[in-house]
Amino acid sequence: MLNESQGSTVAALAGLLDLTPPSSLAQRVIHTLSDPRTAGAGQVAVLFDGRGLPREGTCEAELIVCSVACTLPPDLSARSLRVEDPGLAFVRLARHFYPEESPQGVHGSAVIDSSAQLGQHCSVGALAVIEAGAQLGEYTHIAAQALIGSGVRLGRGCRIGPGVRILPGSELGDAVWVESGSVIGGRGFGYLPPDRAGVRAAIPQVGGVRIGDGAHIGALTCIDRSTLGHTTIGAHARIDNLVQVAHNCEVGTGAVLVSQVGLAGSVRVGDGAVLAGQAGVADHRTIGKGAVLSARAAAFRDVPEGQVYGGVPARPHKQWLRQQAELARSSRTQSTYLSRNEDNHEH
Repeated sequence: MLNESQGSTVAALAGLLDLTPPSSLAQRVIHTLSDPRTAGAGQVAVLFDGRGLPREGTCEAELIVCSVACTLPPDLSARSLRVEDPGLAFVRLARHFYPEESPQGVHGSAVIDSSAQLGQHCSVGALAVIEAGAQLGEYTHIAAQALIGSGVRLGRGCRIGPGVRILPGSELGDAVWVESGSVIGGRGFGYLPPDRAGVRAAIPQVGGVRIGDGAHIGALTCIDRSTLGHTTIGAHARIDNLVQVAHNCEVGTGAVLVSQVGLAGSVRVGDGAVLAGQAGVADHRTIGKGAVLSARAAAFRDVPEGQVYGGVPARPHKQWLRQQAELARSSRTQSTYLSRNEDNHEH
């Protein structure tokens, strides 16, 4: 929600960014953070580089925050603050002008079992359900229509979005965010081969899910509980919307799974690894620490630590790029050959 109070002086904003502003700017009042293309009087805009400027090369913002290396026309430079990290500056300014709401209290329509334990300053939204034996750490927020299953444990300062289902056997650390509609701890997809009648018997999935401190889980993502033991998500992992993490997977600390990534059962993703959009990993494979799997890549074999892989099947990225270029050249050559043959036949 926009903080539309009296506004903040440039001097105050510079303090947030650990800067000392020019005296000519210090007492100007800024009311909002805005896009460089639409910013005007009383607004601050953050430029990540010169390409952030509108096409006409100007910006009407009262204040511009940009990197030390950013080249600006003199009139823009005169009303700018220079920072080492524009991204971090943007985050600080956004938090200042758009502070997160702090929900309080328990809505009258929430259903909370008498054996559930809620820490101090917890909040529970409308029609949320907290089942028997669940434990919520202090300052944790449960949004409307969320379900916290029996025996689930949530740490301090968690934010559980509307309609989230956190099912029995799940344990979340401190400051975990789970966005709208996600399901944590659903039954893993495990079946025996077909019997004589062609029926695949379900393998019991009796484990749980453990999510480390500070992890962020996007909307409509599913993290299945393990067959035995736990499916694990490491601390400060970043998982986007519409991601599938199957039973028994291990996702390392700080790993990133971008939208529509799919991990089959028992996949291991190393610390700091990045799986780009729609990448997939076959069961029992390992993506090494710090490795990168490019968009739409399909890993049927392990990806070594620190390597960048792409393509289907996934292979070293440079190799894949060379092969794609060769395929394109071959296709053009074939098209030219066929076109010439057609011309000859016509004559």
